[in-house]
Amino acid sequence: MAVNPAIINVGPYDSQLTLNTALPASGQTVYTGILDLGTKGGNSNAWRQGRFAIYFPALPENTVAGGIVITMLNAGPSLTNSLAAPAPSVPGAFGAPPGGSQVTTLSGIAGTGTPATVYYMTLEWDNTGSTYQFYQFTILTTAGINSLGENIRISWIKDSE
Repeated sequence: MAVNPAIINVGPYDSQLTLNTALPASGQTVYTGILDLGTKGGNSNAWRQGRFAIYFPALPENTVAGGIVITMLNAGPSLTNSLAAPAPSVPGAFGAPPGGSQVTTLSGIAGTGTPATVYYMTLEWDNTGSTYQFYQFTILTTAGINSLGENIRISWIKDSE
């Protein structure tokens, strides 16, 4: 994969909880922006709890078995503790969660493509029992899918109280 080209934008908190990223061209991978689950509290590990919802629009071109693949990456709080936002990303700072990669695949359906769909991913926990603060995703369009550049939306959602 290419070097992470995203920009880290920390705060104003709630405005950082949704990403919209266009599908890449056939056989290509793109990186999303970064979701910051930090709260208004000080420098702590009191990150937001919840999960991610991945909203796929109807994709009539998604007719190849490999489909659209989204992989979660994360980074710890030290990523921006001493940086003023926005700051360039730190190459290699994002990686697979310690429990293994979380991957969501919207498999293609021959002849018709796929209807609008929502998938969910759970937050990852670090070795202190806290969720990670920063998340980023890769989106891969399998070769043979001629993407129309539709937006995929990834949003943090709060689980019930």
